[in-house]
Amino acid sequence: MKKTLFLMWILFSVGSVVAYAAGKERVKIAVASNSKEAAVPVGGKADTCPCYLLFDGMGELIEAVDNPYKDAESGAGLQIADFLAGKGVTVVIAETFGRKMIEAMRSDGMDYFQLQGAVLDAVKTVLSPGNQILMKLDRNLNPESYESYRKLINIEPNGKKKEFVLFTVKKGADKVAGLFLSPASEKGRSTLRLDENMWLYIPNIGKPVRITSLQSVVGGVFNNSDILRLDYASEYFVEKMEEPNDIKEVSDQYILHLKAKTKTVAYDKLKMWVDKETILPTKIECLTEALMLIKTIHYKKTEDFGDTLVRPSVIETDSPLYKGYKSVMIFAKIKKRAFEDEVFTLTFMPNLESLRQ
Repeated sequence: MKKTLFLMWILFSVGSVVAYAAGKERVKIAVASNSKEAAVPVGGKADTCPCYLLFDGMGELIEAVDNPYKDAESGAGLQIADFLAGKGVTVVIAETFGRKMIEAMRSDGMDYFQLQGAVLDAVKTVLSPGNQILMKLDRNLNPESYESYRKLINIEPNGKKKEFVLFTVKKGADKVAGLFLSPASEKGRSTLRLDENMWLYIPNIGKPVRITSLQSVVGGVFNNSDILRLDYASEYFVEKMEEPNDIKEVSDQYILHLKAKTKTVAYDKLKMWVDKETILPTKIECLTEALMLIKTIHYKKTEDFGDTLVRPSVIETDSPLYKGYKSVMIFAKIKKRAFEDEVFTLTFMPNLESLRQ
């Protein structure tokens, strides 16, 4: 029996290593630089840096290329994003990125990191096990593109409840739209998120209005960023990972310390507890830059949603800023589904009902 268990452990470990190595083989990193030597700091602006250093998934420098658009009068960000995508780049590192370049990179399927310090240290950060775990966690929570039905419940200190039912669709890293199905007073309203831009459509107004990530279209503790959530890895990177094996209560979990990639993200930092076996979150603390606690999010009741998707079906949140209040999100259905880009436009917001099958 012991031999069998030992053999199973060996096979599992080898499989994990092979899967991790295979993932790294698909990674190609471009780092903005002022020099074609690796022993230099990360370059400043991604669109106007003199050159890019290209690294493979093992952190080895494989090529240095000039930035052909560094002197462009306009559109440099869009052009360099397409240029790097043509080189097979999957991740771009620089000190700063323009908004249009970020949008272009995401359209081309590339991730980005705003990092300072030495080039080689920045590459190590991107390739760290913590960031690999975070990207796997995103896919374990949701398919890259999907539809879902969920109920949001706001609970007041006196026990009074208000409930909402939403139909939600998501595509890729930065496109989410939602439709209110109930209560009757909210039915037909829709929301749209494109990266950090958000809108609310109200039928009797007849046109979308801008909303912010820290507001809430339903009230309660969940804000718009929570309700229209993007992949965690698209907004955050892992600064540090802990494996508290000496603490019995959390020895089966990783603790990831996440930092926002830009200042426009709702929370400056996240502290995330991740189950080691399932690579799913169990708890997240949302923090300010000064580490003040804004809210705590709890993931509960793991369920099988079909098509190999097994994840928590209940998300609860509470906040020291709203003592006695609690909000709960309950998923009834999550299904992989492809959508056209047209679905995630302002003009389509009144027509989200047509997507329901």
